[in-house]
Parts: sequence; structure tokens; C-alpha cells
Amino acid sequence: MAVNPSAIVIHVQRGQEGAAASDSPRTRKGVAILGATGSIGTSALRVLARQADRFTPVALTAHANVDALAAQVARWRPAFVGLVRGVVPRGSNWSSGAECLIAAATRDDVDIVLNAVVGAAGLPATLAALRAGKRVALANKETLVVAGSIVTALAAAHGGSLVPVDSEHSAILQCLAGRESHEVKRLVLTASGGPFRTWSADRIATATLADALKHPTWQMGSKITIDSATLANKALEVIEAHHLFGVPYDRIDVVVHPQSIIHSFVEFVDGSVLAQMGVPSMELPILFALTWPERVADNGVPQFDPVTLGTLTFEAVRTFDFPMLALGITAGQSGGSASAVYNAANEVAVEHFLAGRIMFGEIPLHVESALVALREMSGESLDALLAADAAARHHVNAQVGL
Repeated sequence: MAVNPSAIVIHVQRGQEGAAASDSPRTRKGVAILGATGSIGTSALRVLARQADRFTPVALTAHANVDALAAQVARWRPAFVGLVRGVVPRGSNWSSGAECLIAAATRDDVDIVLNAVVGAAGLPATLAALRAGKRVALANKETLVVAGSIVTALAAAHGGSLVPVDSEHSAILQCLAGRESHEVKRLVLTASGGPFRTWSADRIATATLADALKHPTWQMGSKITIDSATLANKALEVIEAHHLFGVPYDRIDVVVHPQSIIHSFVEFVDGSVLAQMGVPSMELPILFALTWPERVADNGVPQFDPVTLGTLTFEAVRTFDFPMLALGITAGQSGGSASAVYNAANEVAVEHFLAGRIMFGEIPLHVESALVALREMSGESLDALLAADAAARHHVNAQVGL
């Protein structure tokens, strides 16, 4: 059955808001933060500290950062704690293994699941939360890249909802303000351009890890920072926008905006263009994902001062010098398993770059090789998509010699 993602995500969410207001006996909404020790997770906890009368963290999970998670547990005393990898502290009642993400996401005392897990590993928890009828504040864009149509259909079938946390998609949601997808002519996502915006192609190809981790405007984890440097992150966001808002790929554009003040534009069929602006802080879209469709007072983000911020500039994307953008958008347009292959191959290639096994310029070569080699793989079911994901990871590892 064909579905309209924007209608599903927005309409179901509104219905859920009404139910939550009338049926929930709790005065504060319980939040599960998956990936609590990462940049999004720690930002979310700062938001929750300021909004303690509305929300409480009842479940926290981390990938492997035991010490940081232990400090958060001491501060927040959540009912559930999970560690995906590593040894849990002696005498604790922490859960362990990948299953802890699903356990946290489906608890009865959890109203909102903030999924900030890095990579495709976040997909099972999103699916489980939607089956349980939860609101998913989605910072794990790979969920929709790998299995967008499956995820949106599941949200519709079980009454769950998706609210984007990425600043670009939060901006689009704010600009749409309930408008229908047929009223939208075009979406324009902005990109900072990353640390290599002004570099030549030859210089980019030999960039060091230290170079790639110097993002000009955002403080993020290492994987997403590398994705921003290659512009793979922007390709993932285009795919995510397609699934979230039901807009065809040929009506989603990307423009470089070095100041990162305008987070996205929406152009409507009558020619009007709306833009959402704000200082580069993930705390604003996190708060909006928790409270949507309401807006609540918050003092965490600096006041917007257009005079201090000064001139805003825009540039065309140098697609030839940043091939990961076109590779990802083409994968999304191709359908089937191509997006899953693109995402998995990129994840593994970035891991190898972070480990010093390949050069920065080799990342798109490995991803393109996987897309070509696995272009016939099916994407008809979740199992088929997961098989394509595994095949892409094996392909890149084999190319690197592992």
C-alpha cells in the first residue's frame, strides 16, 4: 500500500498528543535516551535538566563509554541502564548487549524515545518503539536511510510517531507547520560545507584525520563529523527528508551555507519561501522534538542576534569534489537496497579511515565499489535490507584486506 509519509508522521503524532494529555497518569513524560553519552545524548540531558517539570530520563543507554554512563546514572538515577558493549560495573543492575536498546525503547514508563545511536544499529530500537506506539525523537538518520518505507508504514500501523531531531529536518517540520505535501514545491537543505569547503580536490583526497575532525560550526561525534566532511551526511539527510515529508528526490536540493544559521528552506507552490533560523545548537531541535507541536520557554540557546551574526552567504555544492553526496542521492533514487548498501559501506569505510587503514579520498571509492557490486540485491523486505547491509560491510572489509 502506498503511503504519504508526511501525513503519517504528522497526523498520527497529533492524535497521540491528545491521548497522552488525557490518559497519562504521570505529570512528567518519561524519556529513554539511546546513545546518552554521545553529543546528542549529552545535549538532550542538558535540555531535560532545564525542563525537569515536563520530562524525566527513565532509561539511559550507551555504546561502550562506561565511565560517562556511570556519571549520568549517578546524576539522574534512571530506572533502566543499558550498555551495548563492554563490562557493566560490578554490583550494578545494568542490562548489556544490543538488546538493551530495545528493552529501553519499549518500557511502559517511556513515552518518548530519543534515538541517538550511531549508524544502522539504531534501526531495531526504532522499529520496536514504533510497534509499541511510542514517539521516536529521531537523531539516528540511518533508520530511515536503510528502511524508510518500512519504518513509516510501521508508524502508521501501530500509532507510533517520528519527530526529526536533525536540525535540517526539524527546520522543515517547523516551516511546514501542518501544510500538506502537495503544497510543497521544493525543500532546500543547508550544509556548512565542512572543513574542506575551500580545499582543492587533490588536497581533500589526502586530508588527515585531524583535518577532517575540525568541523567549522558544529561539535559532533567522530563518525558524523567525517560524514560532514565528505558530505555523506547531507546525502543521508536528503534520503531522510524524502521519507519523512513525502517529497520526491528531484524536489530536494542542497546548498552550502557556511554560517549554519539557516537550517533549511521550504518553497511552496505559490512561490513563497520559508526558512527556519537559529544559532548552531542541537539543543533547540532536541527540545522541539520532545514538545512538538507545542513550543515551551527555554533559556538554553543564546538569543538570536542578526546584527552580531552578520552576513549570511550561500554557495553551490562542488559535487565533483565531494562525490559522496551524489552517490548517496543516486542510491536513494535507485530504490531497492541501494540506500542500505550506501549507508553500510560508508559506515565501514569511515571506520577504516578513523583507524588509519585508508585515506580520506578512498572513502567514496569503497562506497561506489559496493554500490556497483551489490546493485542486484533485493530491498523488498527488512530481512533483504539487512542482508544487503551485511553484504556491503563484508565487501568493504574485503577490499581493505580484513
